[in-house]
Amino acid sequence: MTNEEFERIWKENRNRVLANDDEYQRISKSYTNWGWADYLILILGFVMCENFTKSLGMNIILQYLLAIAGMILVWLGFRIIKGRLGGKNTLEEVEKRVKERYRNTLH
Repeated sequence: MTNEEFERIWKENRNRVLANDDEYQRISKSYTNWGWADYLILILGFVMCENFTKSLGMNIILQYLLAIAGMILVWLGFRIIKGRLGGKNTLEEVEKRVKERYRNTLH
């Protein structure tokens, strides 16, 4: 089987094959899962940023807008750290392994 033929077959069956792989599904769900820690980080991020912006002596609306922006940045930082510590494999790496396994089953 040539590489072009395999790529055509992979393109047709990719979603079905990946849907049956437990590791791929676990990692893809972990990207969108929200836990209690996410809510806690959002609240703590807002409180920290709000206290910091109060010390700057700005308009109250600007203080809250900056606190919300800071809260989002703190939460995004948490999600990045959580993603790096939570799993050793990325979704792309797992997909490559599944693709190679699928290629081997076709031969």
